[in-house]
Amino acid sequence: MPLDKTENKAVKEVVLDKEKYVLNKLLPEYVSLYRIELNSGKYEILRLVANTNARQIAEKNPHPFVNFDEYTKKYADSFILEEDKEEFLKWHSCRNLKAALNDTEKITYYYHSVSRTGKHSYYEAYAVKGKVDEEQFSIFLGYRNIDSILYKERETQEKLRKALEEARLGNEIIAAIAKTYQYISRIDIKADYFEEIANRDTDHLKFVNSGVLSSNNKKVCRELVAEEYQEAFFRFSDIFTLPERMRNEESIAMEYKMKDGSWHKLRFIEKKRDENGNLTHVLCVIRSISDSKRKEQILIDQVAEAKQDATMKTRFLSNMSHDIRTPMNGIIGMLDLANHYPDDLQMQQKCRDKIMESSRYLVSLVNDILDITKLDTGELIEQELSFDLTEVLNKINTNSQRKALDKGVSYVVDWNRAQLSEIYLTGNPIFLERLLNIVADNAVKFTDSGGSVQVWCGQKFADEKKIVYEFGCPDNGQGMSEEFVEHAFELFSQENKTSRSTYEGSGLGLALAKKLADRMGGTIEIKSRKGVGTTVITTVPFKIGEEKKTIIAPSYDEIKVVGLHALVAEDNELNMEIVSFMLENNGIHVDEAANGLEAVTKFKESAPGYYDVVLMDIMMPELNGWDATREIRSMKRADADSIPIIAMSANAFAEDIINSRFSGMNTHLSKPLEEKKLLKVLRESVGKRREKL
Repeated sequence: MPLDKTENKAVKEVVLDKEKYVLNKLLPEYVSLYRIELNSGKYEILRLVANTNARQIAEKNPHPFVNFDEYTKKYADSFILEEDKEEFLKWHSCRNLKAALNDTEKITYYYHSVSRTGKHSYYEAYAVKGKVDEEQFSIFLGYRNIDSILYKERETQEKLRKALEEARLGNEIIAAIAKTYQYISRIDIKADYFEEIANRDTDHLKFVNSGVLSSNNKKVCRELVAEEYQEAFFRFSDIFTLPERMRNEESIAMEYKMKDGSWHKLRFIEKKRDENGNLTHVLCVIRSISDSKRKEQILIDQVAEAKQDATMKTRFLSNMSHDIRTPMNGIIGMLDLANHYPDDLQMQQKCRDKIMESSRYLVSLVNDILDITKLDTGELIEQELSFDLTEVLNKINTNSQRKALDKGVSYVVDWNRAQLSEIYLTGNPIFLERLLNIVADNAVKFTDSGGSVQVWCGQKFADEKKIVYEFGCPDNGQGMSEEFVEHAFELFSQENKTSRSTYEGSGLGLALAKKLADRMGGTIEIKSRKGVGTTVITTVPFKIGEEKKTIIAPSYDEIKVVGLHALVAEDNELNMEIVSFMLENNGIHVDEAANGLEAVTKFKESAPGYYDVVLMDIMMPELNGWDATREIRSMKRADADSIPIIAMSANAFAEDIINSRFSGMNTHLSKPLEEKKLLKVLRESVGKRREKL
């Protein structure tokens, strides 16, 4: 039989009262609440807690503002930092709120507020749709303080309890606040009965609307909860033990995982107790915590990564201790041996050769370590330079050919696979040279005498602006096992651990090659079989550059250096003694400067053309080599632009060489200096200068 109007009205009031009763408990954190009609901008203050910034405005301005936009502008001028004001006003404008809520039910916004006393607080603005029709577009806008949201769970529950006694807001407001939770139900413990109030996530929370709680819990647990959480979920949701577990608690909660991978937090909230204080009714609320769990997992992963980094550092120091001490012991041993045979020239030469071999290995090791460190920390500067690819490849192949010849290994360029449609490129030629040198050196190093190494370069992709080249290096050397190939790019990876004792490698080369390839946006891949050989394929993208006129470089071997005047800037006394000896031993006059500032002063006070060359250390007190070079180049004198300035640096990083170029230096020499290379660079620098003059 249908209900008459009186009965129908009574039913609606009962439903409304029930919803208000339950949902009003969910308002405790909102310090202010407004009803706003967005078309007109008219607003109504529904809730305004004392001692808040908004309350100050209300007390000082008893008459309402013209519209909500004017109200928020007053608030922003009074309590929002200048740098945040534009964003705050943009979000709160009636027009933007309407646009944002047009296709959704709710939006949130977080902001920073400063009171007149200087107290800083953070708030969440929570806007939800109210009544929307052709004539009006009303919303409810609430604010809550979130300063202690991460550690005030108990305080939140106390506010919920107080909200049950205090809140008397309209049905639209209550329904809007209820959307904080995905699921709400009321439970009668003695009757073992539950009734659903709201379920906004029926895709994940596939519950019946009402029924016997204990049997439904078992079904939900079995069908929806992840197996590893089922036992804990069933114990927690056991309605018969709930009164005892909540004897001294207003609420209890647990987090659990669903079979679909989502995470939820279930909370029982005290609703009613009997005259003896025994719990008889509770609210069951569920909300999604998948986002917070993902953040939690990220933190866990970061901790694990930090532990792994600590382990890697320990391993790094252990390996470095061994790798550095081995050649150092060799140097000390050879010096001691040489002291026992002072008159044996053959033994003296043998000891010097061994010392030189160990010293070069140490320099190579230190360079690799520092390059890897800088690549890991992101300190290397990735400059883009124009270069000729053929010049880079020729330099690499010439060096590798020489090493292969010394070892009796055939080193062949496979011209049948060569395809260089563009040779004038823009990129980082220094990174490329270092990468390909590592690959070629390894191929020669681990190929026995009589074996062969091939290299080739082919085009993999090209368009009008970009080209990707593929560099191959197959050999028929020792090869690697399949197990080791998987770890070949890891730091200190060595399949043959005896290689350290013979200076064959520290296990850093391929790790550095991988980092360089990644840094240039390329790839590096290894295919290898033990006893058969190894093939390394590297791909690197470049921008297509402009062709430069090719000039055949003349030979400067006949340039005489005797009688040249050199200004040497070096702050280390031992290094100064070494370079001065090399120069003076070849008839070159040397003027010494202890730092960059002294070098600039001596050049400035010298007659134009007096100095033929400047050799400049990089890391010096007072003024570093780069800045000293810039000072010299900027001087208004005839020789400031033309005088060759040669960098001398213990650092051989790509960005050091690039920075030397940009500072105005002509070339870059890495320490320890080699006399033949130093003289070769001097002849070229002086010869090129004379050609220009």
